[in-house]
Amino acid sequence: MDLDYDFMIADFPTVLAGLPKTLVLTFWSTLFALLLALLLGCVILSNTPVLKQLVIAVNTFIKGVPLAVQLLFCYYAVPFVAKWLGSIGIYDFNPRHIPYFPAAVAAIACNFGAYITDVVVSSVKAVDHGQIESAQSVGMTGLQTALHVVIPQAVVISLPSMTNYFIWLLKGTSLASLINVTEMLITAQISAADGYQYLEAYIDAALIYWAVCAAIEFGSERLFKHVGFFLEPARA
Repeated sequence: MDLDYDFMIADFPTVLAGLPKTLVLTFWSTLFALLLALLLGCVILSNTPVLKQLVIAVNTFIKGVPLAVQLLFCYYAVPFVAKWLGSIGIYDFNPRHIPYFPAAVAAIACNFGAYITDVVVSSVKAVDHGQIESAQSVGMTGLQTALHVVIPQAVVISLPSMTNYFIWLLKGTSLASLINVTEMLITAQISAADGYQYLEAYIDAALIYWAVCAAIEFGSERLFKHVGFFLEPARA
């Protein structure tokens, strides 16, 4: 079987047109994943015995369930939530127009938020405790120590891992097609349906995913070079 290069070239703009929808899904999923990770991370770092163990258990469960399963769960759970909101007058329930995009955002954010929680916790713990003691010794409050000592260094420490998870999340949005959320992969599927030229369309999508991920990785490396000096030990 030979590849239809003419179709690949002609179809590339069509597949590329689905990229903005993928980026929007990535943006909202990343935003809520970060918020969830910060919330769960703070609970774990607070060392509240019962609550900490509960959060760790939930976090472990989320990481142990495949993203595809979580997407399907949210897909079928959304109609029940929408119907309940409609019953109390908050949402105009219409079974033909269920908002499945929020279901995809919720599933992806929960899945990756669980992983990013580990990054938040490990990055904060990686900050030299001696610096925290030094800040306290000069009269800085707990909030000042967190804002001026812990958080800036933790952000820099977490940057490489966060970049990897962000790229992973971007590629994970392709699974949203399982629940009929229109993004770049399903755009490629639709464009190839007439002539059954799926391989060519998928190659186009793969090239676009690769280019975006390479750009993100390049930008992250450049950013780390500019802020990484915060982690260098002071010279006498």
